[in-house]
Amino acid sequence: MRSNFAPTLLIALLFATVAGRAADVPMVDAYLKFVSGNRPMAGLGIMQDKKAKALVIPTDMLTEAVYYRGPARLELVEMVTTEPTSDATPNSEEKAETTKRPARGVKAIASNSVVTPAGKPPVAWIDLPTKQGQLHLILIVNPGKDNGITAIQDPPGSFPPGSNRYFNFCPFPVTVRLPSGDQVMAPGATKVARPGSKDNEYYDLEILSRINEQDVGSYSGRLYHLETVRKLYMISPGPGNVGRIAVKVIVDRPPSARTTSQKPPVKKGAK
Repeated sequence: MRSNFAPTLLIALLFATVAGRAADVPMVDAYLKFVSGNRPMAGLGIMQDKKAKALVIPTDMLTEAVYYRGPARLELVEMVTTEPTSDATPNSEEKAETTKRPARGVKAIASNSVVTPAGKPPVAWIDLPTKQGQLHLILIVNPGKDNGITAIQDPPGSFPPGSNRYFNFCPFPVTVRLPSGDQVMAPGATKVARPGSKDNEYYDLEILSRINEQDVGSYSGRLYHLETVRKLYMISPGPGNVGRIAVKVIVDRPPSARTTSQKPPVKKGAK
């Protein structure tokens, strides 16, 4: 009599191996804000709990905080949006959540649109740290450049309203000269500083490039300060001669009283 023990054992071992691999996938818990380093972006999203979360990513401001719990490798994927008909009701398992603040220059996704992954390779990705507890990050998206995403730590209180964060993307050091003092940054460094100006007043900003051990004036401006907003200054190499820079300013305003950040889902039975 032929025994079915061996095939049954093989199938059991196979399921145990797959389950073990799934359990070994590092997971992260994070609040994320996105901004595009190039152009407004729509038609992208991230996968979370087997559902698609569509994103509209602006260039001049940060998105509202997006709560993410999933694999440490976060992937931005191309999405396919099916516009609803008058009598169509999207399946709750297929309906994607969207950020509430649309980007300028792109069409907002209708709240009852069906959004699903296009099944293509990721547009951009990043491996998030897994041993730092809950994460708070600003993700700058630049598809086609390395992995396409640069992360900036943004824990609560580290970058409050009324302050500016400067990020040096240049291959040379820069000095940000403010009324409150100089901020010297090596390539790839970032610093937070208050400008040293009163609310609703102007102040002078100058950025110097450090070339061949000499400081070269590369940018200057007279700026208006508001205590109710925070600004991210992206300092990048400019065209032409070495030492020229380009400055991009991203504004982040706190949510209104009736708007709250997305919270982690509450498990059934939890009190």
